[in-house]
Amino acid sequence: MEGGCVLPSVFEDPEGYMREFQGRMASMVEKASSLGEAMEAAQASASSPEGEVTVTVGIGGSLQDLQLSPASRQMSAQALAALIKETYREAAEQAGRSATGALASVFGEDNDLVRQARARSQGEE
Repeated sequence: MEGGCVLPSVFEDPEGYMREFQGRMASMVEKASSLGEAMEAAQASASSPEGEVTVTVGIGGSLQDLQLSPASRQMSAQALAALIKETYREAAEQAGRSATGALASVFGEDNDLVRQARARSQGEE
């Protein structure tokens, strides 16, 4: 018994058992596909307040893009580095929330995986 659903007996109703099994497999494939699409889209961009730096971050904090405006050339190396790190942090937090939202859209808000992801992201803030 899983999720309150009783499977037909393979011995008493083999055809019913196979229909149920095939339905579950199709559902799992659909969820996997939906999750893959949602996770691919779960990236986020952030820009510094004056627009000198724009950072795009993907799943797991992977840096996807870094754009520097001409105004960034007027900044010291230390100030630019600090601004890049702060802007990256903002984009990474947004990407994390987006990934958690993707999980929730596929598995539902009450799923253990979603609760763990939300708790982890709230612990980082």
